[in-house]
Amino acid sequence: MNLVLVFFLFFSSSPPLLDVEDSLERGATALYTVSLQEGTEYWIMLEAGGEALETDFDVIVAGREMNLEQFMNLPYREDFEYARSHSCAAGCESGDESFTLSAQYTGVYYIVVHDAGQTGGTYRLKLQ
Repeated sequence: MNLVLVFFLFFSSSPPLLDVEDSLERGATALYTVSLQEGTEYWIMLEAGGEALETDFDVIVAGREMNLEQFMNLPYREDFEYARSHSCAAGCESGDESFTLSAQYTGVYYIVVHDAGQTGGTYRLKLQ
């Protein structure tokens, strides 16, 4: 069987570990905490709500090396740049994001979403 088809069937048949619809103010950052299993492949998808043509969100997955308290005390944009310095995987293209992460350890990971387009808006974030 084709590897892409197996990958698609696996991820389309299992319920998402995270499935949220949320919104960000202009230039803001959001953080989600998830627990992942070492050696497992995860698929991260972020779809912009599309209220404005310029709506653009970046998403990264940061590992346990990121100090959560330090992250929470940084101002807008600096928090995202700090998280990016601890990134395990990222989706920083224009428009919707879709990428995979192979968990390197079992434990807590941080999914950080940032309003890169500086317009604010809604999005849907999924982790499978």
